Amino acid sequence: MISLQSIALLVISYVVIPRLTFLPQSIHSILIIFGPFILPRLFQLFNTSRTASRSLPVQPTPAKVQGALNLLFLSAVVCIVLSLPQFGPENIFVKTSSRLQIETNTLFARLQTHRALDDADELLRDKFSTLPTNKLRYLVFGPDTLVNCLWCAKADQSSERNYFYYSLPKLATAHLAHLVVLGLCTSSLIGPEGSRFRIHATIAGLAMVASEAWYLGSYDIKQNIQAKTLQDIEFVHWKLRMYRYIAFALVDAGLGTVLWLTSTNRWLARPQSMAQRLEATAKEAEDTVNKTRALGLISNSVNRDQKLRAVREDYWRTEGQVMAETIQDEEVVGHINNALAKLDMTSLEEKVGGIADDIVSAVDGLRTSQILTSE
Repeated sequence: MISLQSIALLVISYVVIPRLTFLPQSIHSILIIFGPFILPRLFQLFNTSRTASRSLPVQPTPAKVQGALNLLFLSAVVCIVLSLPQFGPENIFVKTSSRLQIETNTLFARLQTHRALDDADELLRDKFSTLPTNKLRYLVFGPDTLVNCLWCAKADQSSERNYFYYSLPKLATAHLAHLVVLGLCTSSLIGPEGSRFRIHATIAGLAMVASEAWYLGSYDIKQNIQAKTLQDIEFVHWKLRMYRYIAFALVDAGLGTVLWLTSTNRWLARPQSMAQRLEATAKEAEDTVNKTRALGLISNSVNRDQKLRAVREDYWRTEGQVMAETIQDEEVVGHINNALAKLDMTSLEEKVGGIADDIVSAVDGLRTSQILTSE
C-alpha cells in the first residue's frame, strides 16, 4: 500500500532533485543516481531513532551538558564576530578601491590618504615593485605571509609552495583552538552524553583542516590575472578566513543541538545499560538503608531521653486535640461531604479491586515458583 511518505520520497527523488541544477555537476549526478536509494534509508533511520527516543521520558538537560552548551555557544559567538571584516587583516585593494593592475606607487599614495604608512607597508611596497606576481600572492596568502616570510622568495621566486608551507602553521592554529573546544565538549568530563560524539566531532574538525589546506595548496594564483575591476578579484585569503569561522560556528551550533537533543532523550535516546541500572539501584538502596539507620538512631535517642520523650508525647496529644476540633467544625464537615459527594466510588472500587487482584496474582505466582523450586 502506497503511503504519504512513499509519495513524498518519489516526488523528491524524481522531481525535486533533477531540478537542482545549481549544484556542481558531479554532486547533481550522484544525487540523481543514488537519491532514490539513500532517501528511504535516511527516513527509516530517522523513524527508528524517533521511536527509540519515545520509549524514554524527556529529562532536563544535565548540568555537565549545560556547561558544554554554554562553551559551544560562546565559541560560536566568538567565531561569528571574528568572521567580520573588521577583525581581519587589512586589504589595501579594498580600502583604496583599487584595481589589481594599479601602479604600486599610486596604490600606496591612495593608502596614505587613509592612514599613515608604517614599515610593513614599505616592505609590501618593495615586494609589489620588485615582482608583480607578489600581488597575486598577496591575494591568496595575505599580507602577513608576503611580508614576513623572508626565506620564501629566496628559495624559489616562481614557487608558491614556500608561501603555502609558511601559511600552514597559522591556518592550523585556528583549527587547533577549535578542536580543543570540540574536545572539551565531548570529553569524559561531560559524561557519556558528550563522549559518544567525540569521534564525530574530531572527524568534523579534521575535515575542515584538510579541506582548507587542500583548497589553499591547490589554488592557482594566476586566476586573478584576468581581473579587470575590483569586483572581479577573488580575495582568497579573506574569503577563506570568513568561511573558516562561519564553519566553526556552524559546527558548534550543530554539536550543541545534538548534545541537547540526545541528553534530554528527545532524539537518539540511549537507555541505560544493565550495569548502570544495577549500580543506580544499589546506590538508592544504600541511601535508603542509611536513612533508615539514621531514623532509628534518632528514634532511640528520643525514647531514651525523658525530656524529648515528653515533648513528643505532648506534640501528638496536641495534634490529636487540634484535629478533633477541626473535624467538628461545620465548615470543614461541609467541605468533606462535598468532596465525598464528588468522588466516583464505582471507579475507585474498580481501581482498588484491580490493585488487589494484581497483588493476589503476584502472591500466587510467587507461591507457584516456590513450589516448582522445591520440587
